[in-house]
Amino acid sequence: MVNADTGRVVDILESRESADVTKWLSTFPNIEIVSRDGSTIYASAIKDAHPDAMQVSDRFHIFKGLTDALRQYILSMLSPRISIQSETEPISYWRKAPRAETDLPERMHEATTGRRAANIEKVRELGAQGLNLSQICERTGHSYPTVKKYLNLDFQPEYREYGVNYPSKLKPYCDAIDAMINERKTFREIAAKIRGMGFHGSESTIRMYATHKRRHNQALYNDAQKNIEVIERKYILKLLYNPIEKVKGIREEQLSKVIAEYPKLSVAYDLLSSYKALFAARHVEDLEQWLESARSLGSPDVESYVNGITRDIGAVKNAILYSHNNGLAEGSVNKIKRIKHTMYGRASFETLRTKTLLYERWRLIN
Repeated sequence: MVNADTGRVVDILESRESADVTKWLSTFPNIEIVSRDGSTIYASAIKDAHPDAMQVSDRFHIFKGLTDALRQYILSMLSPRISIQSETEPISYWRKAPRAETDLPERMHEATTGRRAANIEKVRELGAQGLNLSQICERTGHSYPTVKKYLNLDFQPEYREYGVNYPSKLKPYCDAIDAMINERKTFREIAAKIRGMGFHGSESTIRMYATHKRRHNQALYNDAQKNIEVIERKYILKLLYNPIEKVKGIREEQLSKVIAEYPKLSVAYDLLSSYKALFAARHVEDLEQWLESARSLGSPDVESYVNGITRDIGAVKNAILYSHNNGLAEGSVNKIKRIKHTMYGRASFETLRTKTLLYERWRLIN
């Protein structure tokens, strides 16, 4: 218990029970204003001891309750890592449209042909320098037949079989295999399903097609990930406590993209900022409207917070209108903990109370 005018610790109670708090408060008939947290036990005790006293809910606890509720709401809405589209190139009229999935085999063929052409050029350069086949193999790591093939001037890097559509027993079942691969079916499940549909070819044919298709899908995924940027949820949560310029892990343009994906995130931030503005401007008449806006968010945690504020509406309104707070009490708790630590847990509560009150008397005198 702290005197709000002098900042002095008046007493320490061993109990939090409503009857004990009421009994202590009744010994001070001159109490007119009490600042407290949102505890219903303290509210009831103050009302019983001093029905006419003004109760003021502490603003720190009011804001902490809301930020805790919004934190739980964001945790339930966002995954630990959020993927957003990253613009690595400037947007302009001449920017090419993204390639479709059908372009991937052609691009893979072009890339393979390019790598093969580079290897051929290097082998031929070494041959022109007078190196024999064994020396070229040692320099490049290619096998003897490959080096001999690359040195043949008639050899071309393009694969002759590319684009040739040969008849296959498996072709009528390819769509079904593709669907099962997308469903993450195992090879055994795919083979059993295809055979049930009438396929009588070898299992190696199915396995080879499924392997190539999976590689194709992986290449597509890797290609799509090139323009993906990952934002960690912890930085989104930090924005409940700090302005974005003080949070190093996220930029404004990144936040805009996350909000575009999760619009209710903006509603949550707006609820917090408008609540703080309401207290700063002392607009107590806007509290009811804010409570309705908070209920419309649809969060059970925020709904629970709103119900608590509604039950304690008088003390919360006083917190908006007046500057009384629990700062002195919170600071005194830390001071009492320091005194307790010097006792090493070996003394009784009464000793702690006596030492604290004597310290307060000494501080007042000096």
